Amino acid sequence: MRDWPPIAEPELLERLALDDERFLAFFWSVVAAWPRREFDPAAFEHALGYPWERPPGSFFLSGGDVELLRDVDPARRASAVAAFAEDRHPLLAFGANASPSRLALKFRHFPREADREVLVLSGELHDLDVGAVPSVPLLGYMPGSLFASSGTAVRAAVIWVTPAQVEQLAWSEMTYRLGRLEEARFEADEADVEIDDIFAFVARLGAFCIDGAPVALAAVPAVNRSACALTQAELIDAVARLVLGPDTRAEDLARAACDDLPAVMARAAQAVWPRGRQLSSRWTPYPAAG
Repeated sequence: MRDWPPIAEPELLERLALDDERFLAFFWSVVAAWPRREFDPAAFEHALGYPWERPPGSFFLSGGDVELLRDVDPARRASAVAAFAEDRHPLLAFGANASPSRLALKFRHFPREADREVLVLSGELHDLDVGAVPSVPLLGYMPGSLFASSGTAVRAAVIWVTPAQVEQLAWSEMTYRLGRLEEARFEADEADVEIDDIFAFVARLGAFCIDGAPVALAAVPAVNRSACALTQAELIDAVARLVLGPDTRAEDLARAACDDLPAVMARAAQAVWPRGRQLSSRWTPYPAAG
């Protein structure tokens, strides 16, 4: 079994170790301090594009430069993939963390070159699907959340990350817990590498359900998908109706969240959070308390 990625930041370890009750207390403190913002239509339109652009296959990312794996000389490709797989940790990316622009943004401040580089292997994740976190979109979109789906093969990626990159991503994924997926099967498209353990961020609130069933993100392709798939606008429309009333739309909710996030989130806690389905596939939380 692969060792856990090392995390040394005491505050991050403390947050990862929070049980649900203590995490909610922390979360409400963040929401209470959230500043009022002016609604920006252009930013909202951009947010609806989550999980944003990604290349048509596996790639190396160095700073902001993307090199498709298929374009690399076979010998150098095999050598580089083996080096990444030996020294780094495989972390599942099913949302924005597979987008090169988002990864470049999160890693660009690192002084060490290796911490600005990453290998992203695209492929299919079996018996799981990607839905949305059941909450008001803090940043204009509903981020991805895993849910069990027998027979489904959903498009995802495994990113091979350094300890510094793991810490950076864990800081940014505030409403998730880092864990190890047990018996997850991921088939990479363009690399012959065995991935014996996969680490992943698991949403504390689960995956958003409509009429008792999880709904998938239409922007994330899948084969043999059994769940209904909705766009970001359709998902936020559904949440808006639950939080603000039957005649409201996604933009109404985004405007309300900009104006008074604590009040809107309090309504969501009653109307939307209970519609989350927890990940039923086996996974082990990061041993932060230890």
